[in-house]
Amino acid sequence: MGIQAPRPSDGFESAYAWLLTLEPRGIRLGLDRVRQALARLGSPHERLKVVTIAGTNGKGSTAAFLSSILHEAGYRVGLYTSPHLSRVTERVRIGGAEMDEKDFVGWAWRIQQVIESTDPIDLTFFEALTVMAIGYFDEREVDIAVLEVGLGGRLDATAVVPPLVSVITPIGYDHQAWLGDSLEAICTEKAGIIQQGATVVTNVRRELFRTVIGPRALDLRCPIRRAGVDYVHQWLHEGLRYRGWIHRVGPVKLGIQGLHQAGNAALACAAAESLCASSFSVKAVHMAEGLHRARHPGRMEIHPPRVDPAGRRWPRVLLDGAHNPMAAQVLASQVKTYLPERPRVLLFSARPDKDVAAMMEALAPEVDRVVVTAIPDTPLPDLEVLSNVAHHHGAWVDVEPDLDEALSHARQEAGDSGGVLVAGSLHLVGAVLPHLPGAGGILATVDP
Repeated sequence: MGIQAPRPSDGFESAYAWLLTLEPRGIRLGLDRVRQALARLGSPHERLKVVTIAGTNGKGSTAAFLSSILHEAGYRVGLYTSPHLSRVTERVRIGGAEMDEKDFVGWAWRIQQVIESTDPIDLTFFEALTVMAIGYFDEREVDIAVLEVGLGGRLDATAVVPPLVSVITPIGYDHQAWLGDSLEAICTEKAGIIQQGATVVTNVRRELFRTVIGPRALDLRCPIRRAGVDYVHQWLHEGLRYRGWIHRVGPVKLGIQGLHQAGNAALACAAAESLCASSFSVKAVHMAEGLHRARHPGRMEIHPPRVDPAGRRWPRVLLDGAHNPMAAQVLASQVKTYLPERPRVLLFSARPDKDVAAMMEALAPEVDRVVVTAIPDTPLPDLEVLSNVAHHHGAWVDVEPDLDEALSHARQEAGDSGGVLVAGSLHLVGAVLPHLPGAGGILATVDP
């Protein structure tokens, strides 16, 4: 007997279970289904003001910084990100607060009514959540919504909403089966979020701007704000210093850890300044406070050493959702700063379609031991490839498919003096978090 579709009186778990039945439909890029569903809901996407953020890495952090800045400026801000760490409601926020479970159930029912009518619409899980977020933001009358693209840009469900500002973060290799095998092809898909007249804000490398971003922006008559040209930033011991075409900010301590977050924070500042051309008012003080107060769990998240209720000693744990080669390289460059303890143990897992060899090539030299585990409901990555690469760099490899056992093993191998690095997948980070003492997001401050 199948899972019953949710009703307004059903509980949250029932509603979420129904949405999960859409997940086997997988990734199917295209906008027609989403537009059709939104039209049946009264076209809420036509009333929203949005900033859309695409790119390979840094999308979520940039979205979190921008949302926080706009909140400090006094606006009612919707934020849509993916994936979630612990709860699906994390993906949809207003003013930093997660979508209420009752609202989630109600919107799940409305979407079910729309897509399972006499003329069904075959939405995927991500498409249904995107429709939910757009409808919810419209219903709650947000002043502006910040939308993180799920995959690509040109045909991603978020592209149904014409943005005021299109933000494109750094481009690297990921999802090649869907986006193409070259950086130019991947960038072309990401640049699909650029729409007529919307300001384009980007920090992509010069060659990709010259061949892809710039020409598309010019064709669509879009104002362009580019890192190093229209705005600059410095990362100092005291924090980030930003100079744009309107404001100067800093130095300010960022609320999200990582030396690489300076680029994401500056990109968010430039996006906020760009909104000033659309009747929004953002001052330097709002930018500084927003950058400092921003949070994005699971990205360079530090849990200091402590003893859990069972009396077990835990070493310092650093969690980061690095899930592609570019992100792994960035993480590897900062491991010594944020996790100086030795021995250093890497708890790793990744989806089978990821370039695990390149990720391990970056991370293995920074650790003494690797514990490979499985993400719940996901096959193990290629263990032979992982072992060979890790061994090449002098790291021992243990395989423990059970996550509880793997985490316990990593903790024991690190001992009292070492540290544990959790990386390879945001889904892995989300699965590990509830096991850590004091889970709930202890974000320690580290001065590099």
